[in-house]
Amino acid sequence: MIKSKIVKMFLLGLLSLSAYAQNINFLVPDGLPAMSIANMMSDVKTIDEDTVTYKIEKASDALVVDMLKREGDIGIVPSNFSAQLYNKNLNYKILGTVGWGSFYVISRDNISSLDELKGKKVYTFGKGLTPDIIFQSILEAKGLSNKDLEINYLANGNELAMLFLSKKIDTAVIPEPMLSKILTKSVTTNIVANLNDEWKNIMESDLGYPQATLVVKEELYSSNPKLVEKLVEKIRESSVLLYKDRERTTKNIKENNITVDTSNLDEILKRANIYYTPIFDCQEEYNKYFKNLNEVNSKVIGGKVPDEEIFAK
Repeated sequence: MIKSKIVKMFLLGLLSLSAYAQNINFLVPDGLPAMSIANMMSDVKTIDEDTVTYKIEKASDALVVDMLKREGDIGIVPSNFSAQLYNKNLNYKILGTVGWGSFYVISRDNISSLDELKGKKVYTFGKGLTPDIIFQSILEAKGLSNKDLEINYLANGNELAMLFLSKKIDTAVIPEPMLSKILTKSVTTNIVANLNDEWKNIMESDLGYPQATLVVKEELYSSNPKLVEKLVEKIRESSVLLYKDRERTTKNIKENNITVDTSNLDEILKRANIYYTPIFDCQEEYNKYFKNLNEVNSKVIGGKVPDEEIFAK
């Protein structure tokens, strides 16, 4: 009799736990954002009783569709897209930044500053999107316009890298990790400018421009702040581990099928700007960033600068 009561109580306890346990869907784009949580993906499958399921989207369009359908409870998204989610009333809040600007101007020519781009042809991709807007905003601040140089747009970063390495183009705007791949194969290539550093100078910013933003569903943040806090701490630990344990990181990048060439990992990490910054330490950077994008092309942030409610408190 006593034994049956104990068994019954045990089963009720299990049922009680399962009633509150949930699955947390974590969405992330391939490349540097996925690399930032590579160690977390391998090491953190549960937090307390909750399961964490990770999904790496290889195509940016697929990530957009997933998030617009609210399939991600937590996710890393392009920073301008975080504003679109908010302006579409999809109830996502910004927790912080996982990655700062990682775009660079490179050239085969012997130039060392953006001022020397005058009269040159510069190739990039993503016309009208954030990197393009950042680049053109920096040029404008330096007194350069489309009349001073010719900007040409290619389909994607892979095409850009291929044409640069085949010496069909001489000057380009390209992100990590593609930059490190180019530098290993073209030793005469020089880095003309780090756009994140240039942004710091013209915007009087300490951190640069946010490139990869961590967002969370408002209902999860409101109903279970302790869980969100633990998730964020695991994300922070994962990004720190990138720099502290390269062997483990390399293994976890491969294990999770992240498209990053680990043979260049040391070089990539020098310029990737991957480190977690909570929103209370970078809200002003977002305000400057959203304001600038709104002035150039408001569509990329969903039509207007988000109000303060976009930020997790």
